[in-house]
This record gives sequence, structure tokens and C-alpha cells, in this order.
Amino acid sequence: MSSKPRNLFTYASAGVDTDALATGMRGLLDWIGKTREFREGPGAFETGSGFFASVLRLTDQLALAISTDGVGSKSVVAQLAGSYEGIGYDVVAVNVNDVVCVGAEPVALVDYISIQEPRADLLAALGRGMHDGAARAGVAIVGGELSLHPDSLAGPRPGYAFDATGTCVGLLDRRAPIMGAAVAPGDVVLGMASEGIHANGMTLARRVLLGDPEALTRVVPGLGHTIGEELLRPTHIYVPEVLALLRAGVDVHGLAHISGGGLLNLTRLEAEVGYHIDALPAVPQVFDLIREAGEVDIAEMFRVFNMGVGFCAVVPPGAVADALAAVRGAGGDAQPIGVAVAGERRVEIEPYHLIGSDGYFQEQAI
Repeated sequence: MSSKPRNLFTYASAGVDTDALATGMRGLLDWIGKTREFREGPGAFETGSGFFASVLRLTDQLALAISTDGVGSKSVVAQLAGSYEGIGYDVVAVNVNDVVCVGAEPVALVDYISIQEPRADLLAALGRGMHDGAARAGVAIVGGELSLHPDSLAGPRPGYAFDATGTCVGLLDRRAPIMGAAVAPGDVVLGMASEGIHANGMTLARRVLLGDPEALTRVVPGLGHTIGEELLRPTHIYVPEVLALLRAGVDVHGLAHISGGGLLNLTRLEAEVGYHIDALPAVPQVFDLIREAGEVDIAEMFRVFNMGVGFCAVVPPGAVADALAAVRGAGGDAQPIGVAVAGERRVEIEPYHLIGSDGYFQEQAI
């Protein structure tokens, strides 16, 4: 990475103020939280709020995990490029990756697609992408909703504005959800590589990288393809790797999808521990491009983007070899990137002298 920049761009200056969003959500969540008392017995809420997926207990032997998410402003890049298949894949990926974080096996997904006009090429490409994502995750897409919004949707390509979200459900058979409460100091954090940006931080990436009409089709040396193709690379689906861990009997203490918020997602695990990260894989070139072109501070980069790690599993030291073998047996790859440490719930990224908590990273004085 280059020397410390002037911090010209931040997520907030690009148009995504996460602090304002959190403040605005309080009233909504106050009311929604009260609805949990409406359900007792089968379907009762079993997990705390704010986790990757919610778990509902159905019977003593069976629980249901559920999560919903969308592709955000990555749809804008898809419209600019006229390429939609990867977005369909993302609709599946962002949801199944969250559901598997509680140790559930994703089984089904429904989608909600809102469109400006009924463009057959757009819908066919989204469908193909969702099909391919579902095939990797092993889920069935069992229904959904297609909604036409000619007056309220607009985008950079007339008639092609759209938004796409999904809701995934998974099953937990005879075991408690994995919420991270078992994580203890000394446990090893295994990192699985990302495929680039995935579906988070795209507003900042667009502001920085797509500042001129030719940028989308510009080939960047080292990438081997255009900026548009890089930004539209689908989110990796980690379901086969994680299910392989669980089926191999590995003692998994915590699972975290590294999406918006980057490695700070580790602090969503329930254990009151910190995480010392000291062996990150090489940062993909696209993040160097964003940082240098937008003069984005390194702390902001790690707050907004996954920076090359898309999923983490936390296991005891004695389970590392078996965990790595299980992941590789499923065709994936992982490496130890750090350890859990005693202390407050925070993430220290040693190579970049960063300490993060409460949604932000700060650089340490050297």
C-alpha cells in the first residue's frame, strides 16, 4: 500500500453516512423489537439482535435460521456496464453467507426484484445468476416477487433501473446456533479469501474509480480486465467450505461473514474478547486502486471493505489442521490470520497499526 494519503474520500462523503443511518434506525428498531413477544412456542426468537442471521426454535430438535439482504448500489455498476448475471449471483451469496454463520445449512431463498421497466434481457440475466449461485450454495429458489416501479425507480441506463434483494432460510438440526460465545483467548482466526469488493462499499468505489465516462471499460495493468468487470465480480459463496467444517466435526467456535464493516464483523461474535490480526493475505489490487485514486485513509479502507478476507472461522488451536483440511477438501482455501485475545471487544490489525471498535478503525501511533 502507498504512504498515508490526505483522506480526500470517506464513505460518508461518498453518500453513505453509517452514523446517520444508525441514528435513523433507532425508532424503527424500537418498534420492531417489541414484536418478539408476540411469538411463543414454535417460532420463538432464539438469538440476540444484530447477528448475521436470526434463529427461531421450531422443536427441541430443529431450528430455523433466516436472513435478508440486497446488493446495494452494485446494481448501478451493472446498469452502466449492461451486465446483470453477477448481480443475480450476489443476491444468493449475501444471504446464504449470513445464514451459514450460525451453523445452519441454507435450504431455500425467495427474492424481491423491483424494476423500472420489464426488460427481458435484464431479468433473464438476473435469473441465470441466481440459478448459478443457488447451485453452489445448494439452495432452492422457491418463490419471490417482481414489482414494477416506472415512477419511483431511476438509474444511469434509462429503463433498466432495478433493485434486488433476497431472504434465505436454513435449518439447524439438533444443535445450538453458533453465536461465538465459545470463542476464548488463544483461539485461531482462519481467514478465507474474498473475490474482491463483493457487494459492500460500492458507493465509495464508484465515486473513486468511475469518475470519467471511459473508466468502466479501462483495462488496468495487473488486473487483466476492466474496472467494470472487477467491480462486478460476484461475491464468493462460502457455504461449501463452512458446511465441510461442520460435517468434519471441527469444533467451530465462531463464524463471521466479512462484509460491510470489514474485519470489525468479528466483534459481532458474542464472546467478550478481542482479535489480534497479524497475518493477512495480500490485499487485492482493486483496493490499492481505490485507496490511491481517492486518497482514502487506510483506517477507512478497513472499515468499509473486506480488504481480501471474505469470511472467518474461529477454532481452537488444536483444531486448525483439521479445519484447514476440511476447507481445502471442499475446494476452498484458508489461512490463519490471527488469534482471539483477552480484553475488550475490538480488532487490532498489526500490519497496518490499526485498532477498531464501535464501527471504526483508528491508526495507532508508532
